[in-house]
Amino acid sequence: MPSNPPIEKVLEELRSGKIAGETKITMECLDAIASSTVYSNAKRPEDFEHEIAEYLALFLRERPRLILLANAARYLLNEVKQGIEKGLSVTELKKLVTLKAMDFNKSMRAAIDKIGEIGARYIEDGDVILTHGASTTVLSILAKAKEEGKSIQVLVTEARPEFQGRILAMALADLGISTTLIVDSAHYYYMKKVHKVVLGATAICPNGCIVGRVGTGAVALAAHEHRVKVYVAANTQKITAEVAFAEEASHERGDPSWVLPQEESRRLGIFVANPAYDITPPEYVSLIITERGAVPPQGVILIAKEIYGWPLVTFKAADFFEYLA
Repeated sequence: MPSNPPIEKVLEELRSGKIAGETKITMECLDAIASSTVYSNAKRPEDFEHEIAEYLALFLRERPRLILLANAARYLLNEVKQGIEKGLSVTELKKLVTLKAMDFNKSMRAAIDKIGEIGARYIEDGDVILTHGASTTVLSILAKAKEEGKSIQVLVTEARPEFQGRILAMALADLGISTTLIVDSAHYYYMKKVHKVVLGATAICPNGCIVGRVGTGAVALAAHEHRVKVYVAANTQKITAEVAFAEEASHERGDPSWVLPQEESRRLGIFVANPAYDITPPEYVSLIITERGAVPPQGVILIAKEIYGWPLVTFKAADFFEYLA
């Protein structure tokens, strides 16, 4: 594979955990794909198609559970395939990829803005809100509430071991929102002071359960016990048709060295567990806020039918991995 700085830069940031939030990751990956075309030496349209698919597969291998990224990859590759069928040259395909990547990112930004607008309706002046980790859609809701003149306080968990919550806390503080960064284990302690919980999601399953960064389920459970409403903010592109997705995601593991240096764990004989995701059952969620409106978890199946048809036909990130052979 030829050297491609934009692709290599994003891969490095994914591996280091520097990019936080599924939407942000997807946007960065698509921007890299658009920038990568100037480095392509492909002579034939088919070679260019394989090159783009290979780059997408590299991103998906780093984040195989990101439904939003998988849907973006499928969309982009389908556009390339259609372009080839229409007889487009490599030069024309490069322009097409750049345009379509920008279009997809533009649609995501529009969705985020709409989610912010809808979600802010559920935030009241004086609310104390708790959120877990970093989410672009959650940030949009809280920023919109601030823009509307609502005085809110936000508690943000650190989301160890990648500390994604620190990124969101700093973004909120930059907006002038009263923000408190708390250790993950303190969420139950603070829940009695909280009016609402607003969470992001990695994926939403047809049965309404939420796949989120590990700790999401614990926060939702604590809110449920304290009778605090839980709102989940997510683009409809995060809805998966794969019923078994939640089970598969629950087995995903992050890099153990983020928790304890490998040399230390080996020296001491300590096994380090670093689960990446957990599953929040629909009964712990009040509403799922999407760009199409707010729906109860039971209503997700209707959106899934609109997107995927019936019976639900799924798409997996692993479908791309054949390009890495």
